Amino acid sequence: KQPEKFNGFLSNLYSTEWVPHIKETFKGAANVIEYLGRYTHRIAISNSRITDVGETSVTFKVKDYKSGSNTELTLSNEEFIRRFLMHVLPKGFVKIRHYGILSNRTKRKKVAIIRALIGGRVYKPIYKDLSGLQLLKKMFSIDPGVCRYCGSSNIRRESLNGVKKLE
Repeated sequence: KQPEKFNGFLSNLYSTEWVPHIKETFKGAANVIEYLGRYTHRIAISNSRITDVGETSVTFKVKDYKSGSNTELTLSNEEFIRRFLMHVLPKGFVKIRHYGILSNRTKRKKVAIIRALIGGRVYKPIYKDLSGLQLLKKMFSIDPGVCRYCGSSNIRRESLNGVKKLE
């Protein structure tokens, strides 16, 4: 509604010298993907939070951050839809974009420069030669050959039609 104020706000952001804090994850790549997935591929509200849909209202679970407890909120259908649509991106917008060194136009060239500057150290693909079963064990600490309830390895594994067997 006020383009000149917004442009001023953007100018301040562009002139700020950002210093990101980047460190290795504690639990590995799988944990990072799970964490990011919660934010990048979610919808405004999940079906499990909606408790009642009436002729004129929608009731859903919300978290009261002051008390730390969960409660229910009832909104008119119009207000619920208005709030839901606030989370829908406008046409042409995407959820994740890459800027700077990771922008599509300059990524390959700039990453090569960075690798040269850091002495040629590159990411080591720690999952490269692992089988599907080994990937499950390493990334998610899941062993399909062991019962998750009793710990027994007397599990019968069968292939389903059309599904490839994990090695």
